[in-house]
Amino acid sequence: MENGDFSQGWVQLLSHLDRQVSSGQLSPDTAALSDLMSIYQVPGVSIAVGHLSGWVWAAGYGVTGGETSTSVTERTTFAACSISKHVAAFGALRLVQDGVLDLDTDIREYLTSWQLRDRAGQQPGVTVRQLLAHTAGLSDTWYRGYAADRVPSLVQVLEGSGPTTTAPVRSTVLPGSRFRYSGSHYSVLEQLMVDATGIPFEDLMRTLVLDPVAMADSSFDKQFPHQRPQLAARGHHLGGTGIPRGWRTQPEAAAAGLWSTPTDLLRLDLEIARAAWGNSKLLNRDLATQMCTPQIPGGSYGLGTEVDDHAGRRRFGHTGMNVGYTCFSFVWPDSGTAVAAMTNSQDGWELLTSIRAAADRRHATSLTTAPLGDVSGHYVLRDDYPIDIAVTDGQLIFSAAAQQPVALLAGPDGRYLHPGLDLEIRFLPNNGQPGILELRQEGITQTATRSTS
Repeated sequence: MENGDFSQGWVQLLSHLDRQVSSGQLSPDTAALSDLMSIYQVPGVSIAVGHLSGWVWAAGYGVTGGETSTSVTERTTFAACSISKHVAAFGALRLVQDGVLDLDTDIREYLTSWQLRDRAGQQPGVTVRQLLAHTAGLSDTWYRGYAADRVPSLVQVLEGSGPTTTAPVRSTVLPGSRFRYSGSHYSVLEQLMVDATGIPFEDLMRTLVLDPVAMADSSFDKQFPHQRPQLAARGHHLGGTGIPRGWRTQPEAAAAGLWSTPTDLLRLDLEIARAAWGNSKLLNRDLATQMCTPQIPGGSYGLGTEVDDHAGRRRFGHTGMNVGYTCFSFVWPDSGTAVAAMTNSQDGWELLTSIRAAADRRHATSLTTAPLGDVSGHYVLRDDYPIDIAVTDGQLIFSAAAQQPVALLAGPDGRYLHPGLDLEIRFLPNNGQPGILELRQEGITQTATRSTS
């Protein structure tokens, strides 16, 4: 892997970004990054691409905005928005690894400054895992930030008191029953981490994550952008109007309060990828795997991590949007590459979607499929649902429980399609053992293992 491959390749990609990204294939409707910035009135964009080998390419485009506007560089910091959750989750899992927290212990064992209640005043049973996975059923809240002179404490946010503009955090949906994305989960997690350790959150995260991962241009400290204003990108509303005083302050640090750069963000995602391979000194393989595994069957969210296992686009990371900012940071683990991009505009999402689609095309890799002649056999989806695969005259014949046999259609990248159903099939190796049959229906992936008997 040569660093020039990153720089030259990405300069070319950014000059021909696809504006029609839903298909995943490059369309004739392309535009340069500078044109998209003008169309969507995005003042500044910062992008970084990194590889597990250590190579990093980073570049800034446009300006920081505000009265003292300067050019965006690779060290310009932006609000990392909900990527804060991804970073906070890594810190929480390090506390789990150290035995300070337990994923499946009730949060009442740790909280001392405040207690979660439902609308009747009762304390529900909620675990640390459920907070991380957005399955605790807490209040549906998006944090919009505050002027610097009227910032509530985190406890006031949880209580809905003082200058807080959001409702009290409450249990409103049956805990563990389903996924509901809400910043309130991470506000409770933040208070829990502080109560369990006795350390201010910004200091705790610097010790657990920022310093060990070498995220030198990042901080959860609310004063961070004020301490280095020349390097802070000013946020912008829809239409390009600047945020008064440059940005809003987020007392909900774990949910939305991190300031960072794309280079720092991709360092974390690459560290998680290393951990998932068992090669990290910071997080063990089991916890990293759980972090990147959907916690609800068929879902797309792990422990603080957005997970996409769509064929040809396997990646994990997080996206974010605060008042005035948009961003994403993802890693494609099979190719060992991470890409992060940040803007100082709420209008930046369409632009970022085009950048992410370009990253998918360049860095996503499909899993190796088994040779056609090796896939015949009896597979078990579950005990009461057998699947038989036969090869007849070069065609794959698919027979599922109580269904008529059908010839599958060959698709791209070693995939096979059912001619009459929304069903995509792939055959994967299984560490030299009998193979795995992967079935994907309506975005949900299931696996069946070939029987040895």
